[in-house]
Amino acid sequence: MMNRTTGELRFEPAFKAINEIAENDAIFSIDVGDVTQNAVRLLKVNGKQPWITSGLFATMGVGLPGAIAAKLDYPGRQVFNLTGDGAAAMVMQDLSTQVTYMLPVINVVFSNQALGFIEDEQEDDGQEWFGISLPRTDFAKVAEAQGMMGITVRTIDDVKPAFDRAVDLTRAGKPVLIDIKMTNERPIPVEKLALDPAENDAQTIAAFKKRYYAEKLVPLSQFMHNHHVN
Repeated sequence: MMNRTTGELRFEPAFKAINEIAENDAIFSIDVGDVTQNAVRLLKVNGKQPWITSGLFATMGVGLPGAIAAKLDYPGRQVFNLTGDGAAAMVMQDLSTQVTYMLPVINVVFSNQALGFIEDEQEDDGQEWFGISLPRTDFAKVAEAQGMMGITVRTIDDVKPAFDRAVDLTRAGKPVLIDIKMTNERPIPVEKLALDPAENDAQTIAAFKKRYYAEKLVPLSQFMHNHHVN
């Protein structure tokens, strides 16, 4: 999924671009939501690139202040703020703090117009979706209104130029915000893979593979069978 060149924009190509531009000692401040899950899976950290988040109590909005703190403590290191649009909307006024104190942070907002993680939880609990829709917000304009360069990304082809531009701006001492306008598709729930014919019918497996682009995935039981493990 990270190497897709066609189709609607998902979150994976953006993480590929982040991995490509991340410096050897970059610091990642990760907000709370689907972005946390995606960062765990898709950031290719090397052991010298710390990342921070808040793992309890749904503390949305920690990405931006975490990035500010990281840049103040380590002014010579590259710093990322990775956040969803719900969390970004809670604290976006502090983009002006980055501008005021000339903190060259790369802010990335993953905009899917939904509280994605809450939507996932409601689905898992068998609830109707409610209270999870977000308005379409132009975070690039929000950034520009506070004196920061804002870049909007709508297609896969837009991704690499946007992140290359972000590198140039931050190296010049300027913060930047990249607004990723992506699809609202759930990250694959690896804790509930519907792939095993012993537990799921063919229709359920086919629907799961189609929804999560999982055509090449096989269940663990298949590996055990192939290697004669009982």
